[in-house]
Amino acid sequence: MSNEFADYATVGSQMVVAEAMGLLQLPPTNVTLGDLGIIGAEWERIQRDLFEIFHLRVDPTALSVLTPAQLGQFIADQPINRPGPQLRLADGSGTATWLVHGADGEVSWFLKHLDGIGLPTPLIGLRAPGWYDEPTPASIEELAARYSDQVRAAQPTGPYRLAGYCAGAVIAVAMANLLESQGETVERMFFIDPDLRHEPASRRDAVMFRLHQLKRRPEPAARLLRKPATETTLAQVLERMADPRPHQDPVERVLYRGLGVVADMIGLTGGDTLTPVASTATAWFTDSYLTSIAESKDKVMAHLATMFSGGVDIRYSPSHTEIFATTEFRDWLIQYAAAETHNAAR
Repeated sequence: MSNEFADYATVGSQMVVAEAMGLLQLPPTNVTLGDLGIIGAEWERIQRDLFEIFHLRVDPTALSVLTPAQLGQFIADQPINRPGPQLRLADGSGTATWLVHGADGEVSWFLKHLDGIGLPTPLIGLRAPGWYDEPTPASIEELAARYSDQVRAAQPTGPYRLAGYCAGAVIAVAMANLLESQGETVERMFFIDPDLRHEPASRRDAVMFRLHQLKRRPEPAARLLRKPATETTLAQVLERMADPRPHQDPVERVLYRGLGVVADMIGLTGGDTLTPVASTATAWFTDSYLTSIAESKDKVMAHLATMFSGGVDIRYSPSHTEIFATTEFRDWLIQYAAAETHNAAR
């Protein structure tokens, strides 16, 4: 996916520059940013948008000597953007917490919420197989087994710390069930905007869900999608997703890969045999998510409460960024870091 992502990042860089400068057309890929006549406030917006979209910090002096094509390749070469099953979201010492992605299969977007927030223990995100050219298992249980193998390869024995975002909560619970069946301990779990009532959706419904999401997001793929989404029928989108021939437009290639990952995630079967985990859990709900599940909030909460023998601590936050910045979240991690230090000293 490296070359594919470099193409995507190149177009994305052109879009960032065009929007910052108020251009009606994308700048050429072979002219340095310094030769485009960018002024102070425009540099600031370019820096902000590059971090927001690509998690990249580059000062104007370094940016000025790069063309959009070179900047796209530079973005693609960063460790965060290299395809792989895991992404280290936060450093720290001691045992890591493993965070399962949501329906989009990606975890890199958590970096903008963790920017400048030092966590006491590591946080490692698990990516969906579709983002690194691997087939996606058909069921939640199979995917949970795959992720559990990855976790155990890095940490052969427990106790384990697992987390899940949105649709990833179901996979995280399935992982906990599997690890406990193997005699391991899952000491505690945390969730962000979880709903454990998984119901497999058709590919059509999954794509509709994602198209609706993308039209509200800032990524280059989403920006290009706004026009095709209104002019292209859903049947045509599904047909283009199934077409084995490569898409000519670089952003379109990434877009359709992403749609495929979401369709795979939402279409997972299983999840109806989950059993209560023998630990406690903390679940954070953001304001926007509570609004989206307003009609089913009571059912979501009731189902969540049945899945943990030690109970669930429900907490609320205005945004994802504020979850990680709270004293409560740091305390959640620190108590285990402190316990590790204490036990190691004995």
